[in-house]
Amino acid sequence: MIQVSPELFDWGGLERIPDEDWVSQPVDAFGLHYDTVENHGWYRNLDLTVEQLADDLREGQVLIDYSGGTGILLERLRGRIGDRRVGMVIVDSSPKFLRVALDRFRSDERVAFRRIRYLKEEKRLQYVDEVLPPGFTAEALVSTNAIHLYDDLEDTLRAWTRVLGPGATARINSGNIRNPRAAEDEWIIDDTVYLVHEAAAEIVRTDDRYAGYRAMLENEDRVRAYLDYRDRVFLAPRPLEHYLYALRAAGFEIAEVTERTIEADVEEWYEFLAAYADAVLGWVGGSAKVDGEGASEEAAADRLQLLRESLGNIFGGRPTFRCCWTYISATRP
Repeated sequence: MIQVSPELFDWGGLERIPDEDWVSQPVDAFGLHYDTVENHGWYRNLDLTVEQLADDLREGQVLIDYSGGTGILLERLRGRIGDRRVGMVIVDSSPKFLRVALDRFRSDERVAFRRIRYLKEEKRLQYVDEVLPPGFTAEALVSTNAIHLYDDLEDTLRAWTRVLGPGATARINSGNIRNPRAAEDEWIIDDTVYLVHEAAAEIVRTDDRYAGYRAMLENEDRVRAYLDYRDRVFLAPRPLEHYLYALRAAGFEIAEVTERTIEADVEEWYEFLAAYADAVLGWVGGSAKVDGEGASEEAAADRLQLLRESLGNIFGGRPTFRCCWTYISATRP
C-alpha cells in the first residue's frame, strides 16, 4: 500500500475526510459489487487516461476525479505515479461508492473525498464548486465513463471551469458517445441495454419458461413506466459534437479528440448489468423504483437468466464484442 506522509502534501483549507454521515456508515453491498468491475477487461479503457494524467500532473498539483465512484481510476493512477506528491479529490454523488473509496484510500494523505448532494428545491445536484472551499483550484480534472450520464451538461462543465486554474486540463472518456469515426463493427456500449429489452421480450413471447411475464408485455403503460426508469439510469447516447459544443460553450478549448477500440467480454458485461437488473429489465417481476417494492426471489432469478440469454442472442453467442471509446482533452484558457 502506498503511503505518503501528511507533511508532503498541504490541502490548505480542504478537509480531506468531511464530517458527514456517509463516512461512518458500513460499506454497502452494492458499492462493493460495483467495485468488482475494476477487474473487467473492458476497464482497459482507463489505460490511455492514466497515461495522460501521469504526464499532466506535477509535484504539488491537484487533480479532481469527477464522478470518481469507488476510486477505480485513482487506484490505477497511484500505481502509475508511485509516491508523487499530487492531491487527488474524488467527487461523486453516491455515498455508497464514496464509502468504498474511503476504505481504499483512507491512509493516503493525498486523497480527499467530496459528496455532491441532490438539491430537492432546485431539482439538481450540487456543482463541484459548491462542495469545495471558496477559492479552491485544481490543475487537472478527469471524468471517466460518466459524462454521458450528465443531463445538466453545460452547467456542470461551467462549474468545472470555476475550480480549474488557467491552463488546466480536463480529460474525459466514455464508451457511450456516438463517434463518427467509430468502425462499423464497434458498439456504443449502452446500446446493448436497449436491445436487451427487445431480445428479452422475444424470448418471453416464445419460451414457455417465461410465460408468466407475457401479460405484462401486453400492458403498454406499465412497460413504458419501466422503460422510462431504464432511460433515466441509462441515458440515450448522444453524438460527439454535442459534447464538444457544450465544452466550448462552458469556456474550454478542445485540445484533442481520439478513440480506441476496447474489446469487452460478454460475461463481464452481464455481471455489470446484473447490478442494474431492475432498471434494465424491470418489467420482469417489478422494480422498487417503479412499483414501490422489488421483484420476488424467483422473479429476480428469472430476470438475471433472461438478461444472460438476451445478451447471448444479441451477440450471437460470441464471447466478446468490440466497443468504441472516445477520449476528449480540453483546456481552460
